[in-house]
Amino acid sequence: MLVFMPVAIFTPFYSWAEIPTSPILDEAEKLVDIAPARAKQITQNYLSARKLVSDSQEISASRENAEKTIRTPNTTVIALQVLARSRLALKDARGALNAIDEAVSVAQHHTLSYARLQSQMIKTGMLWKLYKDKSKVSAELDTTQQDIKSGNLSSTSRDALNYQLTMLRGTIASESLQLKQADSFFQKAEKYASGSGRPELFINYQLTLGEHNLNHHRLNRALYDLLAAYWSAIESNNLVLLARSNHLLAMVFYQRQALDRSIEHLLQAADFYDKYKNSAILPVILKQMGDIYYLQSKFNLALVHYFNVLDAENTDTDIEHVINLRLDLAKTYIQLFNYPLAEQYLNRAHNLLSFSSLPQLQAKAILLEADLAFHLGRYKVAIAKATLAQKEARKYDNPDIRIQAHHLLASSYAKTNQYQNAYEQSQLYSQLQISKKDELLRISIDNFIQQKKFIESSLHYQDQQDKLSGVEAELHHYQNILMALFAISSLLLFFVLRKATVSRRLKKELTELYEDHYTHPRSGLRNLRLLNLKLPSSLEQSNANFEQWETGELINEPLHDRLRFIMIDLPFLRNMYPNGGYKAGLELESEFGAFIKSKIVKPARLYHFSDALFLYVEPNPNPDKDPEQIFYKVTDWIDQFKTDKKIDKCIRAGIADYPFLQRAYTAIDDKDLIDILLMASNMARDISLENSGSQWVYLKAIKNAPAASFAGDNIRIACRDAIDKGLIKVISSRKNGGEIKKTVLTD
Repeated sequence: MLVFMPVAIFTPFYSWAEIPTSPILDEAEKLVDIAPARAKQITQNYLSARKLVSDSQEISASRENAEKTIRTPNTTVIALQVLARSRLALKDARGALNAIDEAVSVAQHHTLSYARLQSQMIKTGMLWKLYKDKSKVSAELDTTQQDIKSGNLSSTSRDALNYQLTMLRGTIASESLQLKQADSFFQKAEKYASGSGRPELFINYQLTLGEHNLNHHRLNRALYDLLAAYWSAIESNNLVLLARSNHLLAMVFYQRQALDRSIEHLLQAADFYDKYKNSAILPVILKQMGDIYYLQSKFNLALVHYFNVLDAENTDTDIEHVINLRLDLAKTYIQLFNYPLAEQYLNRAHNLLSFSSLPQLQAKAILLEADLAFHLGRYKVAIAKATLAQKEARKYDNPDIRIQAHHLLASSYAKTNQYQNAYEQSQLYSQLQISKKDELLRISIDNFIQQKKFIESSLHYQDQQDKLSGVEAELHHYQNILMALFAISSLLLFFVLRKATVSRRLKKELTELYEDHYTHPRSGLRNLRLLNLKLPSSLEQSNANFEQWETGELINEPLHDRLRFIMIDLPFLRNMYPNGGYKAGLELESEFGAFIKSKIVKPARLYHFSDALFLYVEPNPNPDKDPEQIFYKVTDWIDQFKTDKKIDKCIRAGIADYPFLQRAYTAIDDKDLIDILLMASNMARDISLENSGSQWVYLKAIKNAPAASFAGDNIRIACRDAIDKGLIKVISSRKNGGEIKKTVLTD
């Protein structure tokens, strides 16, 4: 059976009225039910570390350090109230009553009527919790009622105290099983709670009302009140009250046997309380989760949660909970067939029961003894113990133990061949089980969950309805604004669309002009204009990168700025015009341009330099790479070119690298580099005319070639001089650089 621990009734009265407090005491008050030991420590430190100051002049004199060194009579009373509640939560009844008596005394000494009456109500609530005797609190309640009526209080304070007293009377009536009287008190308090404008107060009211209905098994009403509190706590972002709402909602779903829903809410509550060290509520929640896992036959999970509760036990733990936990451990071990451990925990529970008077747990322990004896094959012992447990349960009207006892008796009698007795016990078991199921099935689980959804929807609907009136008022205003904005937007859209249309047309025209201006009219390739536009800026940027590398501004050498140029001379394009005619020449150039364009892969580039000259540029990270590679790449392309015209596919190529001078990057500019390429291609042409076939010439400056050798106005003369001096190497497809050198110098 799931153990249900009601939430404490001593809600923070002072937070509902006019008494000023402090952040430290606010924190302590929130911890009273969650971690009472911590709340007690905070309030004791507060009282011992601060001086009680009542004179306003003394307060003014201490104003600089007042936040940490003094306490007013009001805050002193609040601290004593929190201390009293903390001690009561820690089972220190005498200390709790002493602290609340001191709070009454301080409030009376400083003529704090509100604080005195509030402290009296807290004391009355404590006496009720300790003794559950109305005769001990009735006179106190009447006296407090009279004092509120006749006291010198503001109307706000009087209303607040009347509300607190009404809630206290309602709680006492509820726990005294005076249901109608409790309903009357809670209904009377609702007007103040709902009209206070304080979300925390109203959520506390809904939780108290929901707990009242839950304790009296009015589950539909409890569900409505607790769901309202749950959503209000979420809306106000009050995590403490949200955790309480989750805990109580879990109890509602447990009583309806919606165990999965119950676990969901318990997990949410556990996530919150697990953040607090030595939380008083967390073990209760873990125990309840263990009980649910047991009912779901998840025995290992149940065992884990029971042991977590066992680890959290201390000297303040209620003896009833200690005994019940050991009985549940024994019950779980029986289901796991670990009978020695089950017997061990059962013996511990019996030892504790011998020092206490807890007949319900005594009956449960006897039933577990019978169950253990049955599993061990001691059927006569099981019959005797189960009969005794059944009698004890009948005395205290515990239907769960009676059902289990009858079932165990039926099984034990059957094992000992006493079939008549087994049949009779089975009949009794069936009657009790049917009665219990009838009770549970008054509202089915599915209907109950559907009702939950309906209640949530109605709560949201009410909230949305309240907002609707304000939204409708704004809607008309925004409609007028919207119409004006629509008209303005339409005009703007018209202008934007027109501008976009004009922009597209101009962009298209600009693209066409660009292509016409920078594209060769016959081949469709990039032309000399584009080369003259792009090459200087490209080489200038590369020069800057190399200079930064030389000065150490760049860590790595800019290899991608090293380029290899090849000036390609295609005689078949030049010869087609005189040999095949103008039309054939145009067709051949167009076909070749379309073909060669498909072979160029970025970042490589190809320019139609002049009639039969083309300039191809590609990155050359490795300056020592054989120049034949780029030549053969171009010849492969030319060989792949297919045309119906009869042409000679030999080519002449001049090759050079950039930077041309390894030690002086800026000495050779774009025009000089093109002149060098033209010289090299002309050398290749001379070789081709002399030896026929495709030829190439590669001009390469030696590593230490000085820039001064190329400083003149005529780069061609400078190159011939450099070749003569051996500053430029001449490498060709004929491998006879000496003869080429001699020819160049002769020319």
